[in-house]
Amino acid sequence: MNIPDKVLKKRLQNVYFIWGRGKTTVADLLRAQYHCAVYSTDDSRDPHREEADPADEPYMCRDFEAEYGVTFWELPKEVIAKREAHWLSEMTPMIIADLLVLAGQHDCILCEGDIDYDAAAKAATHMVYLWNRASHFDWFDRPDHADALDSIRNRTDIGEDEKAHLIEQAYQAVAVNEECLPDWVTRLGIPVIAWDDTTTPEQTARDAAALFGLDSVG
Repeated sequence: MNIPDKVLKKRLQNVYFIWGRGKTTVADLLRAQYHCAVYSTDDSRDPHREEADPADEPYMCRDFEAEYGVTFWELPKEVIAKREAHWLSEMTPMIIADLLVLAGQHDCILCEGDIDYDAAAKAATHMVYLWNRASHFDWFDRPDHADALDSIRNRTDIGEDEKAHLIEQAYQAVAVNEECLPDWVTRLGIPVIAWDDTTTPEQTARDAAALFGLDSVG
């Protein structure tokens, strides 16, 4: 079943998509102030993986570690990137289905996290990309990501040099050039809010609220 984009856009008018760096923090601040529901695409990964069918979601069902005979962070970074792109493409219809249900239950839903941006942008009325212009950003410097590095540091089957190599590879797999906007942001015309070392999360949240027009919601 293919639902026309214009139908999805109408049904998802009260869904606000937040992408980029700092999205979870901004979503939490907006939730506290505007009493919005928050949908995290990261949190939906495991439930959706359990729903996935190899015939329809082959990448979500593939066991890459068993296939390559290595742990996840030992996979080539190109394989990790390709897996992520296909994973998001296959999971996005599941995310949209979740959001359609939530849209009928709440006045305001903040959807934060990675998604198939091309597909989501066609159905979205409200979008923003948070552009990190700060001097440093560490993807692993948060509790739900730190475990990834700990899984390498705590290994007893390899030496310290190999651990350091795997940690460097992990950074290469998830790091992006923070100085540049991703091509898809410009191509899709996504509104951008830049933040840097002088910007507080509260200020970025206020900018996002103004962009979304949240003061008029409810």
